[in-house]
Amino acid sequence: MQYFDYLYKKNNIKLNSQQIEAANHNEGHALVLSTAGSGKTTVITARGGRLVFENRIKEKKILTITFSKMAALEMRTRFQMWFGEEYRKYADFSTIHAFAYTIVRDYYNKHGKALNILNNNYSILANILKEEYKNKYYSSINVEEIENLSNKIGYVTNMMLNPYEYMDYGIKIKNFSNIYDNYQEYKVQNNLIDFDDMLIYCVKILKNVKNYNSYIKNTYQYIQVDEVQDTSKIQHEIIKLISNSNLFMVGDDDQSIYSFRGSYPEFILNFKNQYKDSKIYYLDNNYRSDKHIVNTARKFIEINDCRYEKNIYTKNKAQNEVNIAKFDTRAKQSKFVLKKILESRDENIAVLYRNNISSIIIANSLSSNNIDFYIKEDKNKFFNNFVVLDITAFIKLSLNLYDKKSFSRIYYKSYTYFSKTMCNFVLDDSYPKLTVINKLRKYKNLNKNNIKNIKRFKKDLEAVSKLTPMEAVEYIKNEIEYMEYLNRLDEEGRVNYSSALLMLEILSEIAANCLTLADFLNKIDELNDKIKQSSKNKGSRITLSTIHSVKGLEFDTVLMIDNIDGEFPPDEKGKTTEEYEEMLEEERRVFYVGMTRAKKYLYILAPQKTSLFVNEIIYGSNEKYKEKLKIGADVKHVKFGSGKIKDIDTNTITIKFKNKNNVKLDKDIVVEKRILEII
Repeated sequence: MQYFDYLYKKNNIKLNSQQIEAANHNEGHALVLSTAGSGKTTVITARGGRLVFENRIKEKKILTITFSKMAALEMRTRFQMWFGEEYRKYADFSTIHAFAYTIVRDYYNKHGKALNILNNNYSILANILKEEYKNKYYSSINVEEIENLSNKIGYVTNMMLNPYEYMDYGIKIKNFSNIYDNYQEYKVQNNLIDFDDMLIYCVKILKNVKNYNSYIKNTYQYIQVDEVQDTSKIQHEIIKLISNSNLFMVGDDDQSIYSFRGSYPEFILNFKNQYKDSKIYYLDNNYRSDKHIVNTARKFIEINDCRYEKNIYTKNKAQNEVNIAKFDTRAKQSKFVLKKILESRDENIAVLYRNNISSIIIANSLSSNNIDFYIKEDKNKFFNNFVVLDITAFIKLSLNLYDKKSFSRIYYKSYTYFSKTMCNFVLDDSYPKLTVINKLRKYKNLNKNNIKNIKRFKKDLEAVSKLTPMEAVEYIKNEIEYMEYLNRLDEEGRVNYSSALLMLEILSEIAANCLTLADFLNKIDELNDKIKQSSKNKGSRITLSTIHSVKGLEFDTVLMIDNIDGEFPPDEKGKTTEEYEEMLEEERRVFYVGMTRAKKYLYILAPQKTSLFVNEIIYGSNEKYKEKLKIGADVKHVKFGSGKIKDIDTNTITIKFKNKNNVKLDKDIVVEKRILEII
């Protein structure tokens, strides 16, 4: 029996002509470019099975390397289901990290050396950062700083970069190389390796210990790599070292979205140059999505320059148009999401977003309406975020001037500049019946500024206690000068100012629905509890998730929220033109991944100022947008309102807005920023 007949008769698996062509690849290097929903897992599993079925495996095995444990398990299960237990001895499935660790562990065991895995490096990095910043006035460390540092160390490893040239790679953490050295030294002294060290050690062993390299090559005749667009530079190095010139790689350059982890899509784009006699196969047919979704997503991703040209299509019917909806506020967007969820019946629904923080308002709305949902990631990061903890600490102190714990959190995060010794004096057990303010007044070494600031601080706290929750947040930001503190952290490269602003905006949205400060604090606690519970609701038909975390999944309905100018994609602050263009292409890929999760219905929602990507979907590329800017066209400007184009010349566009004289706008800026909505 022919192999593909066997697949169909035994497992009811029928491959299309492109899938068969790819699965028929035998010797040599190959790259399979697999668009979203095109059956890449089927192809990579079918190809491995065919090599076994046709007896092409001679005493060796096939190694299939996957991006995640879940993917490895899925392929192993599918392979066993299709081909039976006897085939398992011919095929191994593993993540790249698990494979690397096996080599490292085996080598160290044979040499009698102890080596322990560091599963979580946050506490170690926190201590290193505290030591680094101990002489700084604002020396406390927040979780976001540690997470950012950990990501940057991982990025340096995965991209095989020189940590001493960190500024050349856009790493803005002050004294990063010194922190990096201290971290490496700690691990060496304690015989520890972290997740990415497995890769470094593996490369060294494969390069320098010949019998290990030979052993791997003698074990595996064929190497298959799934999701190749997500592998990093050092992972490609490992794959290259273990290859017997029989690499079969499956992936999609349009879905490469993990550069922050060190993914290296350039490898795919340079595949033909790296492997001269290689072959490229295409899987263009999207089996997943409505034709309207596929066509819209294809036109959108084709705006990217650095990609393979593909004939992305589907044979599915065009039944539901892609729906773009605009709103003045996130609160109105949230009402729309709630309405769509209530209208739906049995469909599984995903509310997708670029940043974790975007889940909070939607979660609050669903919770208030007793609708269960599942949050894929741990969203408690919001409630443990330093901005949230700071703002609630200011409010708690305003309501209770005896709250020393809240004072110890924010004593230097405003205009006050109270010293650490002043804080310790407040925290000690002397004068237990005094308020924080009165305790400060008893500090022996007060200067004129201290006295002035204590008086002002007392007045400001009293003012906050009498405000509505929304007014209180604004007062803390501006009058108590919390924004200045955030600016200082941003200048040090310790936090992202834009992310902190977003946290404050979300807090304001929550506060807008609370009558009193006590209500606001209770709402934060209630929402925290609800979201903790939601992480257990895996059976819920409603999922809230970042786009990054649902790659590979699909849903009947997708609502992509918070497509706001400057957020998704982020603004170009602090980037060169080249860096911004590179970032923009990846962000466009992230957006494309979100769109292609939808099977039946896709809603793209834009509260506040519409993002570049939404405008690209409406108007297409810059050239197509430019074509629509014609004399007589009705337009809308975020500041000036509605108007009509009166004249266009080489450099300017003249518009007559209602109740205003003619306004001249720079033509290039209008096109680049899409600052005119064409009605």
